[in-house]
Amino acid sequence: MAVSAEQFAAELRAFDGRRQIVKALRRGLTRAVRPVIPKVRAHAIDILPSSGGLGRWVASAKIGARIGYTSRTAGVRLRGGRKSLRDASDLRRLDAGSLRHPTFGRRHGNAWHPQKVTPGWWTDPLSQDQQWVAAADAEVDAALDIIRRG
Repeated sequence: MAVSAEQFAAELRAFDGRRQIVKALRRGLTRAVRPVIPKVRAHAIDILPSSGGLGRWVASAKIGARIGYTSRTAGVRLRGGRKSLRDASDLRRLDAGSLRHPTFGRRHGNAWHPQKVTPGWWTDPLSQDQQWVAAADAEVDAALDIIRRG
């Protein structure tokens, strides 16, 4: 991106057709981020334990892109979530390399044990694949060009 986020937001606020630009920008950013989601799923299957189906279970989590902007910030956030038997699963802790699971067949109070797993099933594909960042920057630059042309 050739300008700062603050400058882009200021130029966008001053533009009359702001709604059309924002709508097109959201579509473009979603399109730019969409190819990384299958890579995150594939990486989860590759590095998480396959015995017991943990890799497949994590890969089937809901992953979506959330594009947000305010007057001071703008961003693209990938969010993932997975419901367990009682509550939402802690996929962030799993990405850090820590897993809690019950002893086979026992789900009562003290039968849960920690286990270390390979960290980075979520963060590694996002940081290694910079194509989506370049595509997002290109979308912002295209919107800025439209704003500046009037």
